[in-house]
Amino acid sequence: MSIITSIFDHNFQPTELTLKTKNKSYEFGRRLYTFKNAEQRYWLKYHLADTHSVLEQSFQNELNFYKQSENREISFLLPHQTIQFQEHIIFQDLIKKGEGLLLPDSEDFFADLSAYQEIDVIQQKILSALSTLQSFHQLGWVHGDLKTEHFRCLENTCRLIDLEQSFVQMNNTQTGLNATPHYMAPELFHGKAKTVQSDLYAFGIILYEWLTQSRLTAKTYQDWAMLHCQQFQIQLPDRFKQFLPLLDALLKKQVALRVPSAQDAIDTLKIA
Repeated sequence: MSIITSIFDHNFQPTELTLKTKNKSYEFGRRLYTFKNAEQRYWLKYHLADTHSVLEQSFQNELNFYKQSENREISFLLPHQTIQFQEHIIFQDLIKKGEGLLLPDSEDFFADLSAYQEIDVIQQKILSALSTLQSFHQLGWVHGDLKTEHFRCLENTCRLIDLEQSFVQMNNTQTGLNATPHYMAPELFHGKAKTVQSDLYAFGIILYEWLTQSRLTAKTYQDWAMLHCQQFQIQLPDRFKQFLPLLDALLKKQVALRVPSAQDAIDTLKIA
């Protein structure tokens, strides 16, 4: 029995319930809690009805993705359960009705780089993340909002979370306006639609920041546009020079020159 399917047995006694929602998101109706049951920590996520239609729809989009995958073996997802609050009295002090999402707690996949001294181990970790992204894309989906914290580690495998902006690529109407400027591909600043390649650019930024143990900074949306479209140059520590071809392929400013798929990125990595 998985850590999720066993949660609502007769011994279910959540403790240490803690609100984790950021202030602005809280004002818009989003709720994100952590709690413990036995020795396992969980996340509970839901959105209050009739508060912020865009965020409410985004959360519903994520719920729908999980519901569609409930009877399928999808290795890149965390164990999960969608719940109807009216069926679970234990949460009645929080919310009376509506739907929520339960996920087990997990670790940052891109943890402190100092924990990984051997290049082969680092390369394998990058390969694992790219393989996870490839599996996601092979289902025909684009994540649309990749960030460092959306790559999680559970049972020594890489998982993806936060699927609120995800969509089937063939039905794509998503533009860069609902992306995070920190990770936005140059074309999104010009109003182009999100694609697999904009996901790959975001992954390139994630990887660059992990390998350099630095974080890109900009003050305004316009500053981010200038950074990604014109100013950003790849510079790696000498010990990571072998990853330059991969980063160069992921971070091409022109879509036509950027690596077209996660599999092609994997092939570039294996040559390193």
